[in-house]
Amino acid sequence: MRALLALLLLGSAALAHAAVLGVGDPLPKLRLATQHEQAASPALNARQWLFAADNDAANLAGALLDGQAASWLADTQRVYLADIHKMPALIARMVALPRLRDKPYPILLGRDADTLAMLPRQRGCVSVLDIQQQKISAVHFACDQGGLAALVR
Repeated sequence: MRALLALLLLGSAALAHAAVLGVGDPLPKLRLATQHEQAASPALNARQWLFAADNDAANLAGALLDGQAASWLADTQRVYLADIHKMPALIARMVALPRLRDKPYPILLGRDADTLAMLPRQRGCVSVLDIQQQKISAVHFACDQGGLAALVR
């Protein structure tokens, strides 16, 4: 019985790990909303996705994006996605979303655990997915401002 349970747990972990996208995988078709509650999907012509899976990564991405023109993401064919599903609803509604609405650039928000679960992540780092022909061509993790700046040149 213990052996069967161990196999089931290992199998579940393998399935969860296998679900994370990597190089060569096609981009998922996502239906999200921006910080302004507008329905949005990542642009089909995007050449790079910037993904923040936690608050530290969001602060890192925000520091970069706040220093750019409001149209920089669109002009450079990039998309910014942020996973906020772990944020308590009251905090999101009363604090985070009002702050995000002050940002001049679009932020595509993942509000459910499964919505952005397939995107690669590393704690405290921005995931930078390079894209060619709607497939992931490279996955990088930027864990500081210098690293992020180098990946978006």
